[in-house]
Amino acid sequence: MPPSDNLERSGSTTVTLTINDAPVVLTVDRALAPCAANAFISLAEQGYYNDTSCHKLTTGDAKYLQCGDPSGTGNGGPGYSFPIEPGNRTGGSVSAGTLALVADSQHRLGSQFVLIYGASKLSDSFSVIGTIDKDGVNSISEIADKGLADDGSSPKIDTKISSVVMG
Repeated sequence: MPPSDNLERSGSTTVTLTINDAPVVLTVDRALAPCAANAFISLAEQGYYNDTSCHKLTTGDAKYLQCGDPSGTGNGGPGYSFPIEPGNRTGGSVSAGTLALVADSQHRLGSQFVLIYGASKLSDSFSVIGTIDKDGVNSISEIADKGLADDGSSPKIDTKISSVVMG
């Protein structure tokens, strides 16, 4: 569980994911959703996302790569969940370079997140927590350009977060 006492509600933290050998630099903004940002940062610091696959790719009205489920099925999580925070930006139109956590069918967040590589329309199941650098967006776009696997929902090429570096 992430720490819940003295929750930081301002400032940002940089997190660099290495996805298929390419650095994807995230800026997690605590002011957008303090609880969600805290949970994401805590999992990243614990190495939770190391050696995990990105299991879902969308290419329609929503353009994102979904990661953060160690089981690789879209049904896994950290063993806890929490509600989307009141006042947090959810869904709607977002631009390329948006980072968001994705909620389950009960609108509860856990470990899964999306890296948005193109202008998208999202449902209210997405909680915006930050941004992705331009080079990272380009790397995710290159994965998307390879297309979908035969299952119709995962990336055609094996897509894996090999490491996470804080700062």
